[in-house]
Amino acid sequence: MPNFAYEAITAKGQRIQGQNEAASREVLIATLLSQGLQPVSVKKLRPIEGILSDLLVRKSRFSHEALLAFTRELADLLAAGVTLERSLVVIADSAEDARTKDLVTELLQAIQGGKSLSEALSCHPEIFSRLYVNMVTVGELGGVLPKVLARLGGFLERSREIRNFIVTSSIYPSILAIVGILSIFVLVTFVVPKFGQIFEDLNQPMPLPTQMIVSFSAFAKSWWWILVLAGGAGFLAFSSFLKTRDGKTRWDRFVLRLPFAGPMILRIELGRLCRTLGTLLESGVPILKGISLAREVVSNSVIRESLDEIYKGVRQGQSLSGLMKRGRIYPPLIVNLVSIGEETGAMDAMLLKIADDLDARIQHDTKVYLSLVEPLTIVVMGLVIGGIILSMLLAVFGINDVAL
Repeated sequence: MPNFAYEAITAKGQRIQGQNEAASREVLIATLLSQGLQPVSVKKLRPIEGILSDLLVRKSRFSHEALLAFTRELADLLAAGVTLERSLVVIADSAEDARTKDLVTELLQAIQGGKSLSEALSCHPEIFSRLYVNMVTVGELGGVLPKVLARLGGFLERSREIRNFIVTSSIYPSILAIVGILSIFVLVTFVVPKFGQIFEDLNQPMPLPTQMIVSFSAFAKSWWWILVLAGGAGFLAFSSFLKTRDGKTRWDRFVLRLPFAGPMILRIELGRLCRTLGTLLESGVPILKGISLAREVVSNSVIRESLDEIYKGVRQGQSLSGLMKRGRIYPPLIVNLVSIGEETGAMDAMLLKIADDLDARIQHDTKVYLSLVEPLTIVVMGLVIGGIILSMLLAVFGINDVAL
């Protein structure tokens, strides 16, 4: 779908900016109006504009840690019997971050103006997702807002732990790869041309491997801008391809079929789905509404399409486990556990248990895969660098043979 950048005004007169995908400009305007926002401008983005706008929007966004801290503090204060307005005043006064202070002040003003907390949160869609707002709405209607916020805090905390674990585990292999690439760059750019110049001065023929390395080095040094332009054009073309519905579906289907990475990505998506749906059901959200909201946390379009079919089937009275089995994406173990949850009436607890098991499996697989990536990176970089050095030595040995 096309990507649009928009500027809108909240109910309190605050001007916000963001970007979103929509079928058309009119659809996005209708979506913004339904969220209580008054659109000022909506502009379709070209690929490069979308990338730059996304970077700017992310820079101004609330961090995940700030959102988690706000949710935890509000849940604790409400659970202690402090009123909502007083709780917001306390959070605003104790906030060290200016963005948090401004946000909480705006929420307080909206509530004092007669809005509910969920209505005030919906005025900031760039910070609070539909999932967040709908869970708060359920908590307000059921009179269990502190419990719902506590569950939201736990949900955000668990999501942060998984993301941080994957990021931190990837640091060392990334450093190895970067150092190896830099070493190859230095050899090809500075060392190999020196050898090539020596052989040209001696009018000495070079072995084929040496000639290939020297020719590539000369090309990279003289025409590096072509390589950069080709890489940039390829990246933009691939980004444009992924922005189309058919392209995104084909890529997501290809990713799920990859060895090693495919099953792990599937577990990450299903773990996020089960934790979200389980948290929603535990908070009292109806299952149809829960499926609709949980669909938003899934990024893989193949799984999202299967959730659309599941939503239609559940609305017609079919069982969730039967629909998941028919979808052929969900592992048999998950389908069987969901079936047990339906039989026992503990669907929420079973989904959360599935999410915990998947998260544990993700952490285990991440450790195993990264432990294999580290020596594999060293071996590959060693072979490439060793091959370059060996090609140079072959030429040097050739000179010695001629001298003898």
